[in-house]
Amino acid sequence: MSRLRQAIAAAALASVMAIGLSGCIDKPTEHRVRANAYLRAGEAEKALEEIEAGLKLDAKNAALLIMKGKALFELSRYDESKLAYQAALDSGVEKGSLGEAHLGLAMIAMRKDDYAEARTQFTTLVELNGKDADARINLARVCLQLKDMECAVKHGEEAGHLRGSSEDVLFTLGRIYVTAKKYDEAEKTFQHICEVVPGASSCPYGVALVAAQRGDKDKALAKLEEAISKKLPAPDKLADDPLLAPLKGDEKFEALARKAAGG
Repeated sequence: MSRLRQAIAAAALASVMAIGLSGCIDKPTEHRVRANAYLRAGEAEKALEEIEAGLKLDAKNAALLIMKGKALFELSRYDESKLAYQAALDSGVEKGSLGEAHLGLAMIAMRKDDYAEARTQFTTLVELNGKDADARINLARVCLQLKDMECAVKHGEEAGHLRGSSEDVLFTLGRIYVTAKKYDEAEKTFQHICEVVPGASSCPYGVALVAAQRGDKDKALAKLEEAISKKLPAPDKLADDPLLAPLKGDEKFEALARKAAGG
């Protein structure tokens, strides 16, 4: 564990001990706060010990069950994590306060490539809060994986309306438009990234995707070269991007892919 994380954990635990000694919080809550400090410090095993101690005192404590799900997820114990999140949902707590449990179940489903289940959970999150841009864009991504373009476009656009200055949201929406063959909308979306995040490599990269799909090889290659010069976040993945498939076999494209990957 890094010194910074150790410092964070020590400070948090000291605060919990002070609160506990003052009698301001009950024991299950004290265990939960202490467990949260361990989780923030990257010590999921210690967090789990605190959580189990708290659940012995209050077996249906939804907050502790959700935290148990988080700790188990961090330990890659996905089946047990799912059971903990489900127990939180079954605890009788008002549904509106259980968003983290649905998010946890969605993340487990994504980790297992169970996109149908992920869609169910992200849909529930959107139903709980229609202004949750994260839930919207994640639902759009899942729908894209399931090739439900109507769903992907709908929720991608909603996320764009909610968070129109987010590079991540705009780039995802742009890719959805390209896949849906809405090339004009896609190019406008990628160009908007240039306006809100000047210098972002995702802007020319996205325009290159549109050009590649339209068959404008020269423009696609020029924009790819520009994107590479602006430092792509995952340059080694460029050659495998399915939206660049029309460029496969082109010598200039292959050279750019090698350049991006550092070869």
